[in-house]
Amino acid sequence: MRGLNGFATMTLLAMTVAVAACGPTPRDREIEASSGELAQSSPQAANPQTRFDRALERTEVQDWQGAIADLKDAAEGFAQQGDTRRQAMAGAIVRYLEWWLGWTEGQREGVDGGVMPDWQSFGRCLEDASGQICGYALQFAQSEDDQIEGVLLLQKHLEDVPIPGGGTYPVFAIVDAEAVYPPLAAGESWTPTCERLEGEGFPGMMAIVTSGGYEDSEYYPEVREVWWANVEEESLQFERSGDAVRCFNPCPGGC
Repeated sequence: MRGLNGFATMTLLAMTVAVAACGPTPRDREIEASSGELAQSSPQAANPQTRFDRALERTEVQDWQGAIADLKDAAEGFAQQGDTRRQAMAGAIVRYLEWWLGWTEGQREGVDGGVMPDWQSFGRCLEDASGQICGYALQFAQSEDDQIEGVLLLQKHLEDVPIPGGGTYPVFAIVDAEAVYPPLAAGESWTPTCERLEGEGFPGMMAIVTSGGYEDSEYYPEVREVWWANVEEESLQFERSGDAVRCFNPCPGGC
């Protein structure tokens, strides 16, 4: 798996959380208009960014097929504009949603979900204002396109769906998405083990660090960029420099 050196145990836990925390379900929903009706009614329907934004809005009413259709249209529009990064981001979200739709269908039919695909690098829960531990979640999905490393998703909990034999799985909307680029270089990896040098830490903070060559070090001295979630504004934020944070090696010398 690309970009995950140095915290395998933590990542395995995060991936387990992601399986329980990030699955949409294609339940039948009554929505105000079909995908085609909305496309005809919107004067900006041809704008790929408008399509992209509308796709995320559709996930909040669990119109997954409408969201996928809008994302595919957005990807085509970005391609026509020469915006290869946003084209790749839209494509990565399509792959993510299509995979999860299959996974949730299996859950409703009582089928074992199987192994997480290796392009889903990590997932983690974020507490919301009410104290719900998984009120929000971060999910990262790698891209098949070399233009970007992948897409980071901020998701909001909508409901819990019962499954045969007992238990439930949560349903999450996508409230924000950002492309992570350039792709990770040799020796780079994601790590959640960072803290701010001053002030309070950011919720769900993840950093891209140079881990290669620092396997025995207590800290990673080279931090490329830091990402975190602003759950109040339901947005993802980042800094291209790691000067304001310090990232620990969770397993100096190996785990």
